[in-house]
Amino acid sequence: MSSFPRKKCGFTLLELLVVVAVIGVVAALLTPALGKAKRRALATQCLNNLRQIGIATVMYTDDNVGRLPDSQHHLASWVGSLQPYAGGRVCYRCPVDGHRTRMYSYAINDLVTPNPYGAETLDYSRLSSIPVPAETVFLAEMDDRFVGSDHYHFAGDPDDGPGYVPAAFAAQVAVTRHLGAANYLFTDGHVELLSWSAVTKKLTQPGSRFVHPGGIP
Repeated sequence: MSSFPRKKCGFTLLELLVVVAVIGVVAALLTPALGKAKRRALATQCLNNLRQIGIATVMYTDDNVGRLPDSQHHLASWVGSLQPYAGGRVCYRCPVDGHRTRMYSYAINDLVTPNPYGAETLDYSRLSSIPVPAETVFLAEMDDRFVGSDHYHFAGDPDDGPGYVPAAFAAQVAVTRHLGAANYLFTDGHVELLSWSAVTKKLTQPGSRFVHPGGIP
């Protein structure tokens, strides 16, 4: 029989506590990064929703002699108009929209509809009438508090001024929904994720066509 003492297997309590502490530190470091990665993935899903709507819009416009989909003001909401082209309602909702009861998360820029309230002399409802389609927003994400309808009031009110100044714009659009940014579909069909700071510059720059197709005066 050997006279050497047997070695004990396993960890001591102190070693286990050290391992648990290390795991806790690593988890604490990774959690914010994983949270940001998830939010980026959801932002991309929302962007893809708008991309699908953009493709449907281009198809609709081609079939309707260049006319863009309309809003409820003229009893022809873009939601129903695009249904045959987009297919289903799944692409109409942003996955992180905080307003859980509405059927769609996006609204149309009323300045690309015929004779918008507050600017009845304007008519940029045909793609050919928009000077630079790649610069003008068609759809944007609705703020959680915005429950008006399927369109924004960027034309504004004669008494209150235009609805595309930063404060009025941010009251309607979810400008920081995706890590300080939001997704936008433009009238030419392309989509962009834009930070609120970048959008603010576009809203205040004279001549900008971001919201007003004819350019901010």
